Amino acid sequence: MALEFIPVAELAEIPPGRSRVVRVSGAAIALFNVDGVVYAMDNRCPHEGGPLGDGELEGATIECPSHQWRFDVRTGACAHDPSVRAKTYDVRVDHGMIFVEASRLLAAPRRHREVLRRVAAGEAPDAIGRDVGLSPQEVERTAEAARVGERLLYFGDLYLRKGRVGGTDLRGVPYRGMKPPDAEMLAALDALARLM
Repeated sequence: MALEFIPVAELAEIPPGRSRVVRVSGAAIALFNVDGVVYAMDNRCPHEGGPLGDGELEGATIECPSHQWRFDVRTGACAHDPSVRAKTYDVRVDHGMIFVEASRLLAAPRRHREVLRRVAAGEAPDAIGRDVGLSPQEVERTAEAARVGERLLYFGDLYLRKGRVGGTDLRGVPYRGMKPPDAEMLAALDALARLM
């Protein structure tokens, strides 16, 4: 796979000792300026998903604001358990612009679009998986995730139009072959809607 560096921020936006979170292909990446050198790592703490970019940067160590786990921003290694690592990304700075190597982040959406296109065309999951390097189960999970996403978009639009979403709204969801809503599903959606 060819390396693909993409511009994410200007160096002037992140002074030494500071951090900033940027989005790359839907993923949150935390940038850290350590004495003029910029490092990038996944914004999600590997412990429980806390926002690393919101933590306190001390030297080359970031402390997760959720549970105070500490990570070396240069390597992603956890201070108290080096076997736990946050994902890191290569960084280049050119003419004052920060570039992050995002091949891994960009490859997944491209592969998912290909999988969804072929699933919609009726191709068998094992044939698709062979061509794109996934198991048939991973192909099916990708297709199911797209169907879930489609339903969430539907609910988001409905919420914007109505101001609330309830269990009875489930009856209009674009299911594409999913089972019809039952009482348990309607109750779960009502509970979720109360939290919105």
